[in-house]
Amino acid sequence: MNPRINYTLVGGFVIALVLVGLFFIGWLTKDNRNADRLLYKTYFYDSVSGLNERAAVKYRGVPVGYVEKISLISDPTERVRLMLRLDSDLSIRSSTYATLQYQGITGLLFVELQSTAPQGDVLLTSEKTPATITSQGSRLVEMTEKIDQAIQNFNQLTHSLNNLTQQLSVLTDQTVQQQLVDLLASLEQLSITAEQRLNAFDPEVYQQTARQLPIYLEQLQNNFTKELQQMGQQLQHLSEDTQASSRLLSPLLLQAETLAEQLRLESNTWLRGNRTQPAGPNQ
Repeated sequence: MNPRINYTLVGGFVIALVLVGLFFIGWLTKDNRNADRLLYKTYFYDSVSGLNERAAVKYRGVPVGYVEKISLISDPTERVRLMLRLDSDLSIRSSTYATLQYQGITGLLFVELQSTAPQGDVLLTSEKTPATITSQGSRLVEMTEKIDQAIQNFNQLTHSLNNLTQQLSVLTDQTVQQQLVDLLASLEQLSITAEQRLNAFDPEVYQQTARQLPIYLEQLQNNFTKELQQMGQQLQHLSEDTQASSRLLSPLLLQAETLAEQLRLESNTWLRGNRTQPAGPNQ
């Protein structure tokens, strides 16, 4: 008889063997330095396009860590913050600065650490308060950005040239050309007419008029002043005559008033006359 085969045990053994193999491979490829790496931070004010998390951090070309996190900070100014994991045996000093560099021709970026001088205080860092590494703009990145800007300007120039070509093609149309010819002819005719009018204008007449105008204005002013003086004199004479007439009129008014009073008192006399009444029979 053939012994029975337990497929469950066989499958479990295979799975366990695979897990052990994966664990062994992971143990071999594990970077034990991560547990000993310290946390730092740096800030960039330029674009970090092409830089990814887990990107390499190198010191003078030697890998010393990686980028752990990339975040955008806007307080107090807008900037990009990079959290770096660096080897604990690496001396990060106050003279150390970080730049962005291109990795080959892939277009990807990595962080390059350099130091202006070996002297300087060592930066103390911790998980809660990571030390800040100063940053500088990369000349290669700046040159690349300038090249991109130049390409954009060139594209705009090409677009402008295309528009100019289209406009020139419109100007070559027969109708537009005829309109331009008519416009130039009208301008020429206008110029000739203006020149003729300027030639017909006599400056001597204008100068003579300008010389006589003050004299005429002065005469007009003198005549107007004389008229005003004569009018004033006539008004004064009229006032004097009015006063004399009022003085002569006053006695006449008194006499008229006296006459009216007499007429009122002697009204019966005027009505009956001076005849006397006849005597009665007993008289």
